[in-house]
Amino acid sequence: MRRAAALVAAAALWSGCVERDKGKKIDPAFIKANLLDAPPAQIQNRVDAQLGGAVVYLGNDVSPAGPLAPGTRVEVVHYWQVIEPPGQEWRVFSHLVGSGGAWKNLDQSDMRIGYPPGAWKAGDVIRDPQSFQIDPGWSSPRAQLTVGLYRKGSSGVDARMEIERGPADRERRVLAHRFEVVRGKGPGRAPDYAVQRARGPIAIDGVADEPDWRAAGQSPEFSVAEGGPAVAGAARAKLLWDDSYLYAFIEVDDPDVFSRYTEQDDPLWKEDVVELFIDADGNRRGYVELQVNPRNAHFDAWFPRTRAQKHHVEWTSGMRSAVVVHGTLDERGDTDRGWQVEIAIPLADVKGMDAAMAVAVPPAVGDRWKLNVVRVDRPREGSLGASSWSAITIRDFHALDRMLTVTFAGERDAQPAAGSERAPSTER
Repeated sequence: MRRAAALVAAAALWSGCVERDKGKKIDPAFIKANLLDAPPAQIQNRVDAQLGGAVVYLGNDVSPAGPLAPGTRVEVVHYWQVIEPPGQEWRVFSHLVGSGGAWKNLDQSDMRIGYPPGAWKAGDVIRDPQSFQIDPGWSSPRAQLTVGLYRKGSSGVDARMEIERGPADRERRVLAHRFEVVRGKGPGRAPDYAVQRARGPIAIDGVADEPDWRAAGQSPEFSVAEGGPAVAGAARAKLLWDDSYLYAFIEVDDPDVFSRYTEQDDPLWKEDVVELFIDADGNRRGYVELQVNPRNAHFDAWFPRTRAQKHHVEWTSGMRSAVVVHGTLDERGDTDRGWQVEIAIPLADVKGMDAAMAVAVPPAVGDRWKLNVVRVDRPREGSLGASSWSAITIRDFHALDRMLTVTFAGERDAQPAAGSERAPSTER
């Protein structure tokens, strides 16, 4: 990190000022960690907007990117590069803007409090993390994230620094990232998903490189659980089916992949894991829970009613899976890229211990099931977090009333094949 001693001193000075003004003290170590030697080689949303000849807004990383349901928590990392110190009078602002007057002020972040523009120096590259929620009552179909600089104590467009280059609106706001906002049929429910029928065999190897996987629709990036902490990294999923199996492929971005559990039915949910909840007949009782962690350990259980009643961990699914980890599982001090898991779930497993469940196996094209996929994250520090395909609260991962609807579709560009009994090619 650049000019370490000077930066720590500057951070302490500005933290003191902000503590009096804002009531929050920022750790100098946090400021030091977010002053970079150079712009990142990869920025998810590159913007390169120049403000007043003094500052460049390089762009941002966002998670999830969308489409988002109202109530979703969003993690954004802004990147700023300083050409010339803007001066003591300038402050950073962020607004979330939608149609019909939808608006949210997002001016504050820890980096803006602890290292405001008055402390910026020529050559600084500033990493500016920010977390906010799409308000549950947000009614606009879009949410445009905007940023800029304004003079402290002033208001109005004329108080904002001019934008000389890059995407901007008429109010001198940089157009940083646009989120699509989707309102489902229930609270936080994801749009319906068509599960395509596989045309060829699916090898359970954790890679998902078959043409069927490449053609399968991908979920939106998972929504952070309402009321829960931020989750590092995005997650996304795809589904396929044939006459024997429901296939799931889940990718997780995670700088610290971690789980110590290795045995069947260990409490995998206490550390990094993905969970599938399947209520095949959609009646909000009688469903299965399936889990796979980065060590490819399994947890499976049958819930004859709801999670509030007795469930059966002794029930065992015939699911098979393979995991690929991009990093190390046993090292909490390094930086990983994440992990991915491919799962084959025997279709009959969705009935759990209720053989009489009114669900066709295999399903017919057009049949509809209810399910959800949840990613659980155990960070090095802080509380357990979660995100999911269809939005949940941190208090209830099962959330039978929030599951998405999946519809079994035919093969792409082909009629459904008859009587295929393909088995996954590898054991877990």
